[in-house]
Parts: sequence; C-alpha cells; structure tokens
Amino acid sequence: MLTEAIAPVAGHRPPPQSAHSATGEGDDRLSIAVILYLLMIALPIEFNVGPIFMTGVRAILLAIIVPLALRLFAGAYGRILPTDVLLILYGMWSIATLFVNSPDSAISFGGSYVLEVFGSYLLARAFIRTPGQFRAACRGLFLILIFTIPLALYETQTGRAPLPELIAKLPGIYSVADFYNEAAGRRLGLERAQVIFVHPIHYGLFCASLISLAMVGFKGLLTPFRRHALGGLICLGVICSVSSGAILPMVLQLSLMLWGWAFERVRNRWIILSVIFTICYATVDIISNRTAIQVFLEYVALSPETAAGRIVIFEWGMVNVWKHPFLGLGLNDWERPWWKFSQSMDNFWLLATVRYGIPGFILLVSAYLWLLWKVMWRDVGGSGLVWQFRRAWIFTQIGMILTLCTVDVWATTMSYTFFLFGMGAWFLDYIPRQPSSPDVIEGLPEAVARGQLLPYTRFPRRGMRGRQNQVRSIAFVQFRSDFPPVP
Repeated sequence: MLTEAIAPVAGHRPPPQSAHSATGEGDDRLSIAVILYLLMIALPIEFNVGPIFMTGVRAILLAIIVPLALRLFAGAYGRILPTDVLLILYGMWSIATLFVNSPDSAISFGGSYVLEVFGSYLLARAFIRTPGQFRAACRGLFLILIFTIPLALYETQTGRAPLPELIAKLPGIYSVADFYNEAAGRRLGLERAQVIFVHPIHYGLFCASLISLAMVGFKGLLTPFRRHALGGLICLGVICSVSSGAILPMVLQLSLMLWGWAFERVRNRWIILSVIFTICYATVDIISNRTAIQVFLEYVALSPETAAGRIVIFEWGMVNVWKHPFLGLGLNDWERPWWKFSQSMDNFWLLATVRYGIPGFILLVSAYLWLLWKVMWRDVGGSGLVWQFRRAWIFTQIGMILTLCTVDVWATTMSYTFFLFGMGAWFLDYIPRQPSSPDVIEGLPEAVARGQLLPYTRFPRRGMRGRQNQVRSIAFVQFRSDFPPVP
C-alpha cells in the first residue's frame, strides 16, 4: 500500500490495521448471536411458548431486535440508511393492515413477520461490519450446506428427512413437518429433498443463494480445486430439491459470472447486458400472444402443471391487488378460480402486495432496491477481496429477486433471505485506503514501492512533476492523520 510504503521515510509509524487496511480483512470474529442464528438455521427446532409458536431462529431474533434497533438509531452501526427506515416503516404498515383485515392474528403473525424481515436484516446489519466478518458468515453458510448434502441425497432416495425426524423425538420440542407425499409423485426420478426447511424449494433456494458467494467471493481464498468442489456441492444441493424455482437463479448467477468473465475488458458490459435483456423482453411481449411473464413462467417450470399454476396465481393475484389496492387483504383468503383449491401463492412479492397493499409493496421494494443500487455503484477499489465480495453479493441478490418471483418464503427461509440481504449493508461504509485512480497507482517510480520518496528538486525530470506531487500529498495526509484533531 502506498501510505505504508511512504511511512518509514515520513518518520512515523503506520496506523493499526482495521477493516479498511491493506489486507481488507478487519475483524473476522462472528458474534455469539450470529453463530447461534446460523446454528438454528441448521437445526430446525420448533416449540410453543404458551399459545405462541416459536422457532429457534425467532427466539434468537426476539432476544436481540430491541437492543440492536436502539443501537442502530444511536449510530452504533454507521450512518442510518434509507433501507433501515423503509424496512421499519414496512413492518409497521404490515401490522397496521393486519389490525384492519385480520385483527385476531395481528400481534402473533405480525410480530413474527417483523422479526423475520426486519430482525434478520438488523442482525446482519449490526454484526457483519467488516470483510473478515462477511467471509466468516459465508464460511458458516458453506458448513451448513456441506453438512446437509448427505441428508439431501438420502432424502432423494427415501423421501424421509432424517434430521427433523430425530429432533421431533426429543421431549418438549418438534420440527418441520415432513413434506413427503406419495401422491405427489417423483420428479426426474427423485424425491424432493427438504432436509432442514419446511419445503424442498426452500432448501433449493438456500443452496442456490451460495453459488456466487463460493465461486466469485472466495476466489483466491480457496484453492481452485476446493472452490470448484464447493460449487459442485452447491449445484448438487439445488438438484436434490428438484425445483425450477431454485435451478433458475443458479443458472442466472452462473450466466452472470460467464458474462463478466467473457467481457471483462468491456467497460460498459453490464449496461450492454441490461439493454439486451430489455430488448428481448420487449420483443417477446410484442410478437407473442401471451405476456412476456407468462412465456417466462412456462419455459422455466419443470412441469406444465407448475407453469399453468403460476400463471393463474399471477393473473388472479393482480385481480386481488386492484380490488384492494391500499390496505390489501391481510390473512383473508384471496379470490381465485373455483378449481384452484390451494390458498398458497408462489410469488413472494405478489403475496406481500395482496396482503399489505400497494403501499406495503412500495416500501418493501424500495428498501430492497435502494441498498442493491447503492452497493452496485459503491467504489470499493478496482479489484481485491472486497470487490469480489461485492460482486458475489450483487449476483446473489439478483438471483434472489428472480427466485422470489416464483416462490413464496416464510418462517426460517424468509428470515435467511433478509439476513443475506443485510449482509451487504457494510459495503456502503467501507472506504478503500488504496487509491482507485490508475493515474495514482500506475507508473509510480520503483523508489516509492521500496518506501523511498523521490528526492526533492525544483526542476523535476520531464513527466515526473505530477507523480511527485501525488506521492507528497499521500505522505502529508498520512502524516497528519497521526495527530489528534484540534479541539
């Protein structure tokens, strides 16, 4: 790093290492709350506290949400972000609409909903603050995945989830219900693996959310063999879920990786990709007798029945939205064709709009897109570990947005979704020490790299005046930083 190379000549000691140091690591110790949270994801424990249904994840969030919220708005976790405020407003709005539409469930359901949305985000927002902690959290998630792969393979052959069965035998607690249904049949010759979640598609979503973190974020942190082996295990977990809602985001993330690699030297490659996507969407919408969304749903589903069901859900879901645009329906049953007996709605964003109205949708999506957009444009340096982490997190969130268009999430899976989302908030507080301008980094003389300043002269050699001034400016800023501010 330039400032550290200059430090011996400037006559002072470099400042202690931090999250913004040359290594980019910072504190890599996870808090006890995050460790327990990850443990409760891996162990699907459920229990009752009187009439209140609880999970291990909810118990952790209930214990920490109030003190963390107070510390957040006291400035303990950096500046307050619009996403922080928008998610709190969304939680308040959802509870308010439940009091209007479903007053009997407003406290119990609304409280757990706020815990799993805002509480999970807040947990990551508070305790994932450095590149080292981000890396440690990712490693914890990888360990969960590796632990579950043998269980998933067993379940694809037997249709039985052994870990929930074992937990259910313990006194005083129980676990997620067995999804296995003989009448549902097999997909691709396999039983669908739920492993530790309430539904197989949730396990597939969990696995698919890790592909970019492993293949992009951990490049250089793992040997190529271990990184690709981990990526193979992630793909295997997605396949064990036998769910198009999980396979699709995995393929999308792999496609983004391929595009980024193939056009690495193209400056505006992501803008070009966005333009291509927009043109393709508009073309399909114009030339087809169906909407582009209907075409998309039909081609990504593993079975025609699933595609038809999702199209019906989208069409009738919008009917319900326009009939109750402001306060939504709450937990009341939604209007749909007489032959569709299931009340489930396989679209998280649409279900949130149906339940909490268009204002709720605007608050939720604004919170999500604001953070994603700001992190996309955040300068974290042109390369390095933090740059890799940011790209991996962005790819992950793009995949999650698409997944949630075809999947509903609840309980632990919804909590995990917002925890993963909150893991990216620290990028906005990260300030790279190393200048990202190539004019400052490239072309500096070798003496600077050896820790020696250029000799002072009023008549520098041709082409060196600007570089000398840059080096002296860096040394002067570093020198001043060692003194306390003037009161």
